[in-house]
Amino acid sequence: MATRDAVFALLCAALCVLAVVAPTAAAQESTASGPGVEPLVQQGVEPDSTRIVVEVSERGDARWEIQYWTRLDDENTTEAFRSLQDDVRANPDDYTAAFAERIASTVGAAENATGREMAATNVSVAAETRSLPDSFGVVSYSFEWSNFAAVDGDRLVVGDAIEGFFLDSSSRLILSWPDDYGATTVEPAGDETRENAVIWRGTQTEFVSGEPNVVLERGAGGSEPSATPTPTPTPGDSETPAAGDDPFPTTTALIALALALVVLVGAGAVYLRSRGALGGGDGGAGAVDATGGTDADAPADSTAATADEAGSEPAADDAATSRATADAGADTAAADDTDESDASDDGEPSPPPELLSNEERVLRLIESRGGRIKQQEVAGALDWTDAKTSKVVRGMRDEGTIEGFRLGRENVLRLPEDDDGGADAPDGDGDSNGV
Repeated sequence: MATRDAVFALLCAALCVLAVVAPTAAAQESTASGPGVEPLVQQGVEPDSTRIVVEVSERGDARWEIQYWTRLDDENTTEAFRSLQDDVRANPDDYTAAFAERIASTVGAAENATGREMAATNVSVAAETRSLPDSFGVVSYSFEWSNFAAVDGDRLVVGDAIEGFFLDSSSRLILSWPDDYGATTVEPAGDETRENAVIWRGTQTEFVSGEPNVVLERGAGGSEPSATPTPTPTPGDSETPAAGDDPFPTTTALIALALALVVLVGAGAVYLRSRGALGGGDGGAGAVDATGGTDADAPADSTAATADEAGSEPAADDAATSRATADAGADTAAADDTDESDASDDGEPSPPPELLSNEERVLRLIESRGGRIKQQEVAGALDWTDAKTSKVVRGMRDEGTIEGFRLGRENVLRLPEDDDGGADAPDGDGDSNGV
């Protein structure tokens, strides 16, 4: 019995691990999105994650690099990326043309919002493979964004050009600055910080109005200016991450652990079956059953059980009848409640969801939750993507029909507390779909 209990415990442990692995692995299967990803998909390469690397200079300019990462875990994906890599080298303009147009539009909107003259130049694309130690194919689009940050003497203010920047669950934003500067303000707090850099992940952070906001000051916590200029990194090695910076850091380890537990449980089950502990083995004529009796006791026990079952049938029938009556009453009451909830104050039924606008659906959902709801819950309840939800919510905040505030790392939506509650809502000129 002790051995059987041990196997049962191991099986439970394996199921617990699989419960963690399955959602994690499924989350990694979502395809990345963003500017320049369409030509990759057309070549048969669907990126798994996106890294947006922004290097701010002391002049306020920034070098942007948008990296699309694809795990090369099978022969077909690897061959498709090799073909894509060759095509990128031979026909880079086929990839940068649409990308440059999209970026120019984004930079133009930021210029209007900030009042600073801006431009996107030196657009380029490159494709390479990297090992962390798993093999990945990385396509990197890069460009220079002039006057990206506001310069105020020895201070750099970063973020107003991308206010409300959208990160989906497969994206991360990495912002770095010169060695002789230090961050005095980082809003919201980074999900990870490094020397002269901060990282936000779409799975953990959602930017609201006024975010991101990073204030950098010369000499504030940064290293002393070096007399030797730091060489400009090349696209091939500028953001080669450390081994611990795997885009999917825990998936491989969890899957390996789950497989090991499954093998262990399977081996234990085979062993117990061979010993007769799980039934099906040669346990012997005098083998003890689960109740402690021998096989010889079985006929008497069976007869007694049959008698007990026969005696309990009338009572069971009565109980079943009572339950059926109660369930019927409950169903009637529920139907009445539903009819009442679907009717408006004047007795007219409310329109079905498919006849409501996106904004009306969000308002109805907030009202049904008592006037407040998390933005992530809106996306789940309406079966919308994060991008669509963010776009609809931003428009409603701009119009003053709803308000938003941050609760920890969550964005909470609520109905205006008074008629003027939305008048001071911050401007949402930022690109709700990211770059």
